[in-house]
Amino acid sequence: MANEPSTAAEEAGGKSFFKELSSAAAKKALTPLLAAAATAGTTYLTRKSTEIWQDDVLPKVREKGGGKAVAREALEKVANRLSGPPAQLLTGLAERLGEGAPSEPRADQGSTEEGSATEPEADREEERKQRQQRRQQRQRALQKSAST
Repeated sequence: MANEPSTAAEEAGGKSFFKELSSAAAKKALTPLLAAAATAGTTYLTRKSTEIWQDDVLPKVREKGGGKAVAREALEKVANRLSGPPAQLLTGLAERLGEGAPSEPRADQGSTEEGSATEPEADREEERKQRQQRRQQRQRALQKSAST
């Protein structure tokens, strides 16, 4: 009978040891996988958020006259919903943002500015194409060096 409790304690200790050992091994095996998954997820989110910004948000901001115009409009909306000193502060800040900012979106202004706005866009598009061609050339060169 004296042996039974010690045997039970030894069995419990043995199970605990193997349990801890397998837990440590699982942690060591899963840590690199989790790090790789976190990196891949971060990369995906960064790429996707940049894409959304470029395709959806930025054109709407430009349409409204730029960042200052959007901020001014948001401050005015919030100020209209508030009352008292906070509303006055927000209205004053919105007025400061309005100083020097165009009152209308750039697309609605004269045709001379539209022509000057299209030229830089065309230049940027040409630069993008050139960068893409250089990237493709580098990738081809890497593929050739890897295959030889």
